[in-house]
Amino acid sequence: MSGTGRRRDDETDAFSLRGVRPLAGRDKRRPDPEPAPRSAPARAKPRRFVTAGEGSARVADLAAKTLARLARGDPAPECDVDLHGLDARAARRRVRDALTRARDEDKRCARVIHGRGRHSESGAVLRERLPEWLTEPPLADGVLAFARNARDGGGSTLVLLRRPERAP
Repeated sequence: MSGTGRRRDDETDAFSLRGVRPLAGRDKRRPDPEPAPRSAPARAKPRRFVTAGEGSARVADLAAKTLARLARGDPAPECDVDLHGLDARAARRRVRDALTRARDEDKRCARVIHGRGRHSESGAVLRERLPEWLTEPPLADGVLAFARNARDGGGSTLVLLRRPERAP
């Protein structure tokens, strides 16, 4: 039986941790953190808009004075999106398509002409719904601020667009 005991000692020696030291800077009491799964895509933080009056808002990290300048027409709009004669569904689609195209063309500011609702039985439906459309995906990621145009009596909204991210 001494052979069996000897064999046990050999196995113990083979798995012994004698002479092993922990790596420098590692705390033995804390387990290693679980690695993040590679298949999970990194999610961007949702945009948070700060409302600055009726029909105006800006992303939280944009200066309030930039929004005030936008309402006065600075920067000048580089394209127009006319929504006259459209129902809400078609207008939303047109706004989405036009602003996406404007961003792709590196335009900085767009004017969305929604009217004041004078000729509509329901009132200014498009003017009231536009802020919702601009602050929700997919448009929210491309919008920095929007403000009712002070120069035309509230018949249009100026939209300041975020520059598209380009691959290096």
